[in-house]
Amino acid sequence: MSYIRNQPFDEKDFPSFSAMREQIGFLPNFYAAQILRPDLIEAEVKLMGTILLVEGALSRKQKEYIFLVCSAANLSTYCVTAHCEMVRMLKLEGPDPEQIAIDHAHAKIPIADKALLNYCAKLNKQTTKVGAADLDALRTYGFSEQQIMEAIVIVGFAQFANTVAFGLGTVPDFHNAKVKQALGEGEGQPQPVNQPA
Repeated sequence: MSYIRNQPFDEKDFPSFSAMREQIGFLPNFYAAQILRPDLIEAEVKLMGTILLVEGALSRKQKEYIFLVCSAANLSTYCVTAHCEMVRMLKLEGPDPEQIAIDHAHAKIPIADKALLNYCAKLNKQTTKVGAADLDALRTYGFSEQQIMEAIVIVGFAQFANTVAFGLGTVPDFHNAKVKQALGEGEGQPQPVNQPA
């Protein structure tokens, strides 16, 4: 389940685990891999709840789409697979979440949402190339300062979650052939050994 050597545990010892099952329908391996530091789990769960789970300036769908686009760009099979399932469990209407993750530009979503996802993708991969003009462009699509700020925080949170998932070697909670084909094996998989030519 992880590169970290954890001991077997009882979910009853982790109150946030039952709350997670209630909120999102399953206990992500991402959190189960961190049982050695319950305080970190609690902090991350609160952060996830505040950033992703509650309605804010952006809709839950927009938040999940940002998370999917950034995680796919970072090749985080774990995070893309988990959030594709969350989109389904939440019954968020729209195109398949895999299409948003892999090719949002051709998805049937509002042009304003495409502009938002384009900005988030740029911030995720070309951080130093983002400037005031990028924010002005989002404003022309009607995005408020609060929505833009929230999008920026979600990009940062996605990068955090992707890095932790890779570092832990977290195995995806669900099998998703489309994601595996598009992104590769992902976290928690043995890496090929370089052979001399």
